[in-house]
Amino acid sequence: MGLSDFHRQELQRIISGRLLTPLFQPLVSLVDGSILGYEALIRGPSDSALHSPLLLFKTAQSFDLLEPLELLCRQLSIQAFADSGAAGQLFINVNPMLLLTSDHPSGLTKSYIQQAGLAPERIVIELSEQFQVEDTDLFISAVKHYREFGFKIAIDDLGSGFSGLKLWSELRPDIVKIDRYFVDQLHSDPIKKAFVKNIIELAKSTGSLIVAEGIETSEELLFCRELGADIGQGYLLGRPNADCVEVPLAALSLLRQDKALSLNESLEPVVTKVVAVPAQLAAQQVAALFAADKQLACVAVVNKEQLPLGLVSRSMINERFSHPFGRALYEKKPIHQCMEPAIIVERTLSMDDLSGVLTAEVNDDASPYFIVTEQGRYYGLGSVRKVLRQLSEHKIQLARYANPLTMLPGNVPINRHIDQLLGSATAFTIGYIDIDSFKPYNDVYGYSKGDLIIELLAQIIQAEVSQHDFVGHIGGDDFIVLFVGEDATVRAERICKRFEQRMASYYLPEHLASAGFYATDRLGSPCFYPLLTLSIGLATPDLSQCSNHHDVAALASDAKQQAKKITGSAVFCNKRRVPNHLAALSDGVSPKVMTG
Repeated sequence: MGLSDFHRQELQRIISGRLLTPLFQPLVSLVDGSILGYEALIRGPSDSALHSPLLLFKTAQSFDLLEPLELLCRQLSIQAFADSGAAGQLFINVNPMLLLTSDHPSGLTKSYIQQAGLAPERIVIELSEQFQVEDTDLFISAVKHYREFGFKIAIDDLGSGFSGLKLWSELRPDIVKIDRYFVDQLHSDPIKKAFVKNIIELAKSTGSLIVAEGIETSEELLFCRELGADIGQGYLLGRPNADCVEVPLAALSLLRQDKALSLNESLEPVVTKVVAVPAQLAAQQVAALFAADKQLACVAVVNKEQLPLGLVSRSMINERFSHPFGRALYEKKPIHQCMEPAIIVERTLSMDDLSGVLTAEVNDDASPYFIVTEQGRYYGLGSVRKVLRQLSEHKIQLARYANPLTMLPGNVPINRHIDQLLGSATAFTIGYIDIDSFKPYNDVYGYSKGDLIIELLAQIIQAEVSQHDFVGHIGGDDFIVLFVGEDATVRAERICKRFEQRMASYYLPEHLASAGFYATDRLGSPCFYPLLTLSIGLATPDLSQCSNHHDVAALASDAKQQAKKITGSAVFCNKRRVPNHLAALSDGVSPKVMTG
């Protein structure tokens, strides 16, 4: 039997035995992280050569079995979704070519919905642009048929074919899904950015919702949201699963992140929508605007294309008109002859980048306002004073969460950074650094000398990590390092070595000679303690199973405890990649058993 015969018989076996497994991937609101629905996907039997959906449907098309396969997928997915009790909408993939076949069973999907007890308005029919439709009129008629049932219509994979915009204009879909190609590395590709931005603007003008598919990194997620996409879908927001799962906590933390810890937020808080004046408007008319509105301090001057040219302030107009013959000299002149130069920035700039622009360009005579544009056209006026207020508030927030001794980030920013790494699927190794016998040293030498040791260790750690790593101070003599590179063990060993070398000058000569010192233990008895060493526990979290900073912290704590069992400075690399409680659950045993 040839391979093709084998595949045909295997496909027939799968269809007749209904041996398909529906999976569901969440579609998530990019506004608040709520789940709006799930897309139904399908897998063949795990032990089958046709497990892959790509091969499964390709085989069905080759042997003219596409229609029975797709109808079975549809029926099983609808029933499984109804049985799950999940809220929201169900997105079902439909091959547009099947809508055009004369023998396509009319109303079968509707009957599946009714049998499952689902309301028709909860169903979204996804039509992929990958399949070229020849008979457009017949196709539109078939789509209208689905709409009459109460189903919503979505165009899938927009941008993957050649007829997307034409299809969009003729179908007027409720939802448009941008192909994952355009989302991949969107933040670093200006061409993709321009395409996505234009599609989103077109969607807003036609009333369609936009879904950004294939979101896998935090940068892609936040950039899609910044450009105005309504919904996100991709591994970062949830992988296909037999159950209708919730959004991973790491992704939720990105969507609901505490912006007080970051200045990568939009400029909206510092921008006011003030109407601009045309360049040819007479200066006396601008003066009249200021006279009529006592709150108006400044206006932007724009040309016919709404491109900004400069600024006119109330104080400037008053100063010009207050001079002898000033009013007669200026009042009839077009305002562009009286305006001042302005700092102009795009609204997509982050607050961090804006502060850099203002610092570089603002001088003593500069206006307290700047112009904000959207794709080069006037958008609004920004206030330098508001920017300074934002910067001050940001510094206060940083001070709140920083360790007061080392000024390194404390628990809140550490946890947030871990969640960001998890959310962006960035591989990293966490290092938990602890000074051995630090309390006895503090008791003998005093807390002031102990603070110097902590500051010394902070300096050593920062000198040994790379610019991509993250260093945090969780309190006392405990530090956290998030190593992004592959040389975490080497760096950790160097930290241990440098610490022991530098510590020589922080002991009394007799303690150095004795390789230790006496101090009272917790029971009040004298006890000999060796010179200070470091215990560093390293752990590399499994990104597919560790969903938040709590899981990572458990791994790191376990590694540090193992390191402390070793005499002298030690680096212990935890072979576990998931914490005990997750490993226990996946193994189906009680967590109490997993103590090794």
